[in-house]
Amino acid sequence: MQRDAKNNSWVSALMTGLIIVLVLGVFGKSQAAGLLKPKNGGADQISIKKHAVSVVLNNGYARTEVDQIFTSQAEQDLEAVYSFPLPREASLSELSLWIDGKEVIGEVLEKKKAQDIYQQQKSAGKDTALAEKDDYKTFDVAVYPVRAGQDTRVRLVYYQPLRIDLNIGRYVYPLQEGGTDEERLAFWSVDDQVDEEFSFDLVFKSAHPVKDVRLPGYMQQALVEQLPVDVGEEHGNGTVYHARIDSKEGARLSEDIVFYYRLDDTVPGRVELVPYRQAGAAAGTFMLTITPAASLAEITEGTDWVFILDRSGSMSGDKLTTLADGVGKVLSKMSAADRFRVVTFNNRVHELTSGFIEASEGNVQQTISQLKGVTAEGGTALYDGLKSGLRRMDDERTTAIVLVTDGVANVGPTAQAEFLKLVDEQDVRLFTFIMGNSSNRPLLEGLAKASGGFAMDISPRDDIYGRILQAKNKVFYQALHDAHINFKGGGMTDLTPTDIGSLYRGQQLVVFGKYTSPGPVQITLDAKVSGEKQEWTCETILPDSDTDNPEIERLWALARIEQNMETIRNIGETDALVQEIVGIGKEYSLVTDYTSMLVLDEQEMENLGLERKNSARVQRERQAMETREAQPVRSYRADQDGSGGMFKGLPSPGVGSGPVGPWMIVLLLVCGWIVRRSGGYNRSV
Repeated sequence: MQRDAKNNSWVSALMTGLIIVLVLGVFGKSQAAGLLKPKNGGADQISIKKHAVSVVLNNGYARTEVDQIFTSQAEQDLEAVYSFPLPREASLSELSLWIDGKEVIGEVLEKKKAQDIYQQQKSAGKDTALAEKDDYKTFDVAVYPVRAGQDTRVRLVYYQPLRIDLNIGRYVYPLQEGGTDEERLAFWSVDDQVDEEFSFDLVFKSAHPVKDVRLPGYMQQALVEQLPVDVGEEHGNGTVYHARIDSKEGARLSEDIVFYYRLDDTVPGRVELVPYRQAGAAAGTFMLTITPAASLAEITEGTDWVFILDRSGSMSGDKLTTLADGVGKVLSKMSAADRFRVVTFNNRVHELTSGFIEASEGNVQQTISQLKGVTAEGGTALYDGLKSGLRRMDDERTTAIVLVTDGVANVGPTAQAEFLKLVDEQDVRLFTFIMGNSSNRPLLEGLAKASGGFAMDISPRDDIYGRILQAKNKVFYQALHDAHINFKGGGMTDLTPTDIGSLYRGQQLVVFGKYTSPGPVQITLDAKVSGEKQEWTCETILPDSDTDNPEIERLWALARIEQNMETIRNIGETDALVQEIVGIGKEYSLVTDYTSMLVLDEQEMENLGLERKNSARVQRERQAMETREAQPVRSYRADQDGSGGMFKGLPSPGVGSGPVGPWMIVLLLVCGWIVRRSGGYNRSV
């Protein structure tokens, strides 16, 4: 297939296909984060006594700290295994265990070596903890011993980059698993109860004016306040918000916590560069965030919609009901010029409509009625469902294909390479909604990237219909295709991502890299809009020394690791790729598919000759965090003079006037429905 043909124009691209993937996990009876207990292993007596979460959103990334106390009423020492869904683009970089009242910080080793040492320490009855990554699904933390009749304290920290979409930012603390791992569900039960104290404390700092913030479902329960900030010429008009949820009577770790923030509509398109470099170091590290304000024309012709809906057994219960409701809302908003098809799949594929039908009121109501009669059973032939949806498209019309699934295929082809081949055979763009935790995010994001589309995460706390509206705000506008970022000066190396692809309306571009030559650097972004190449440039200074954000090094390392993991998922493991991941994981102290974090007594670490790299790195990061807390909000604008052209104007506005647009009303109604089902929020997180 000729990829250049995709970039000729946005209209021709849409004529050949659009896929939105909704990974559905709403309201279903899903696993929650918490203590794992074998279903046939008897009733051990470990419980979660305290769960305290502290989040800071600042400088384009988030720091999440989870402090937990396990307690035991058993007569013998026991092992606790705590599991939580893998956050998006997260680097688990701290695991601390309190031994004899003193915090001991974990170090990263190759996975097998860490497992062996943990088992040896456990067999000897010594204090130890182990953090591992279970592919794309979870982080699992094992702790031994939780001593009989005593408390055991554990803390973990992870970092992740943040992105603004249509001036709207979003942070998710994931607690609800997707329930997609059948073997895991068969073996474990989950104790998601916090017996005594739960707290969620979030501080959001912005160098730009903020229009609104929101915690859907928790606005009545949470304390949300805007804090006064120091204002000066150097730092500009910063904004700081504080949000806190407290429960002294326990809680359940069963529902995600989503925090939205919307920047003021006057905030311009911009280039922001956050550096980290110690004086005299061979190289510095940076995170570059570009928020385009390019003029992108709206596309107004009628659209064909194809809904590919998963009706496998994992979609049972409220999932199908919610699915029918969400699709019905989309159908009811279609224009008279639109048409649609509906395809369902489990072990096999079945089409509810006979080809495309007009989006008339009668057709819409009849289809909604049919959807309500669909039952969930069987396996997940995701490949066949997707393949069927790619057929029978009309090359003369814009086509949007909506695939609703958990993304975990178990019937027919399941390898990522097979799905990529299927997409590569079609001149289509995939736009993926990834809903629910523990879903096969790598597959769905890989498909979107391979086709030049985009991916959007959806939490059960979000609203399907609203997120589709947000996507439509991108889909029906021109995009920046075949985008490239270039640097003149700075001695730039190790950039990631190496392949940008397309940027859609409201999307940010985040690039990590190293620089070896402090001083002036010219940053250029070029892309095609309707087949015509355009270029935008700005200049900034790379500092010789800036130690405010050492966390940038871990974020760069994680991005580099994920790039290698994408290659492994596409073509398979090679010794070179695995060894590079292990090397980066150990150097920057990250839990990966091939490395784990191990905590031992200080003397045991010394006896085993374990280098304390992470302990030293954590101390630098904690000191920098304390320094930032005492300083005004800092702006990292790299185009302060507005010379960037496309960065001089305003970015594409958000959907509506609220933090997430007019569909927030729908979201609040949905959250109210959850409250009625659960009996309120006082016992549920």
